[in-house]
Amino acid sequence: MSFRMVALLSHRDLSVFQTLYRVGFPEEFGLGPMELTPGYMVAALKEVGFDLVFDTNVAADLTIMEEGTELLTRVKSRLENPPEKDYPLFTSCCPGWMNTIGKIDPEMVQEISTSKSPHMMYGAMVKEYSQEMLGVKPEEIYFCSVMPCVRKRAESDEPAFVRPDGVRDIDNVITTKDLGTLCRLKGIDAPNLEPVTFDSPFQTDGAGSGAGQLFGATGGVTEAAIRTCYFVATGENLPKLEFEPVRGLEGWKECVVPLHTEDGKGLPVDLKIAVVNGLANAKKIVAKIKEGEHYDFVEVMACPAGCINGGGQPQNKDKDAVQRRLDAMYNLDKNMPRRQSHEDPIVQEFYERFLGEAGSHKAHDLLHVKPVYGRGEFE
Repeated sequence: MSFRMVALLSHRDLSVFQTLYRVGFPEEFGLGPMELTPGYMVAALKEVGFDLVFDTNVAADLTIMEEGTELLTRVKSRLENPPEKDYPLFTSCCPGWMNTIGKIDPEMVQEISTSKSPHMMYGAMVKEYSQEMLGVKPEEIYFCSVMPCVRKRAESDEPAFVRPDGVRDIDNVITTKDLGTLCRLKGIDAPNLEPVTFDSPFQTDGAGSGAGQLFGATGGVTEAAIRTCYFVATGENLPKLEFEPVRGLEGWKECVVPLHTEDGKGLPVDLKIAVVNGLANAKKIVAKIKEGEHYDFVEVMACPAGCINGGGQPQNKDKDAVQRRLDAMYNLDKNMPRRQSHEDPIVQEFYERFLGEAGSHKAHDLLHVKPVYGRGEFE
């Protein structure tokens, strides 16, 4: 098999790419966030030379299954045995936040979710079960991610994400801007390609859910988690999947979410949630918690507005560009055939074939990591 990307690929038998930033990529070609469907990005990556292109939204769905289980387990435990210090569970997807929390308050590091970030989870799953899913040894796979965040590169280099045999969860990371540059260098005109669907590790649709799509927006991780946690707790869907209290570009949002229905199904808990973006707000909420303010779940994104405004995104002087990206993300979620992480057929098959259930011992071994990388150890 020959490769057309870079010499780095020459010793690998299979190149795999996972892509997240569909709302930023069109801007690399002078288009708006909704003017290219994800299929054009997949087609461009195939032209670059990748054999398979996976949707990171699938991995976001997997993250919700693990992080949501972690949250519900924590809530149940604290109902039975209230802790002396009632700190919240913090999200763990943003490496900018993970790099900062240990500097803000080392004690809080232990309150961070142990769930790996989505692209690291997908890499871990593919490398662990590559023979069963793809018929290729893990050391023969070159797995790359396209991300809106420059710090994802350092995250993928972190020793916690390298197996004892030297196989990495993720081999390389490029940004949305990098992908645009790569396409121009290779003469790939994405808008004029024939759209291609995402690949899948199984004989099923390769696209993730609308909930997974929301991960890049401030409040999106929380909204995805609420949809699934409410369903797991009550056996019913949220009355309305669009959870408006955590939507929008505000730097600080709070809400209360019942984990029970009006007729009493579920847990006797009303989750108090905070969503903040920007490191200034992250520092403020940590201080507020240390002063005694109670929250059950706190989402933090280092970049103002979240990953849609990450350092790896196309730079746009239009002050409304970020809002348009956000609107595009909400529209993508609304139009997805499935909108909750637990409905994702790839995620369901991951558990049925390999992991057992969310939060299982195997899932923890593969998809979780002690938050040592939250101590400011990578830059």
